[in-house]
Amino acid sequence: MSTIADQAQPAAAQNVQPGCLTRVWRFFGSELVLGCLVASLSVMIAFSAYQSNLASSTQASAIMDGQRNLSLSNAEYLRATAQEIIQDYNLYDGYFINSDRDPEVADYYYDIFSDELLASLERPDGPFDDIYYDAVYADSNAQFNEAMDLFQLADEQSAKSDQFQLAALIFAVGLSLAAWAAILKADSGLRPVYALLASLVFVVALIALMSTYFL
Repeated sequence: MSTIADQAQPAAAQNVQPGCLTRVWRFFGSELVLGCLVASLSVMIAFSAYQSNLASSTQASAIMDGQRNLSLSNAEYLRATAQEIIQDYNLYDGYFINSDRDPEVADYYYDIFSDELLASLERPDGPFDDIYYDAVYADSNAQFNEAMDLFQLADEQSAKSDQFQLAALIFAVGLSLAAWAAILKADSGLRPVYALLASLVFVVALIALMSTYFL
């Protein structure tokens, strides 16, 4: 014969509410959370891939511009050597040889000296000192330095493209975890586990993406 206390125990057990942690744990496996995760991860994969493509395009453009500037630098170097420096050598030789023997001929050579050669004659280490060569090769050196800057930019953009691809890969892992959680039954104990792992992967991938995006 059951007592009133015995009859009250099942009713009390039915009225026990799940704890706060249990409700949070179940919330991670809800359709709302999984839907948000799938949507967010899909968007971030597309965004990461787009940023990687932009970085790759910038890299390709920088390489092409750098190669063009490097070619122009080489061409300018050859032009300055063949036309300006060798011509200045010949003019100075003519001036030096005739400075005592025929001053009028020496003056002729002097009058057609280049500005760089004239300036070098006024310096203690002239003519043809380092400042002279720097002045003659100024355009070539400027184009060479610009080419090196473009190649450096290309290397930086290549690294950024790789980092964006890595972020997209991490987001894809998170998406696969969220997808596995979505196909499990609502009362499955693994569903919240996969959802929580997908959330953690999303945070890691987002940090990797933002650290690359704001470089």
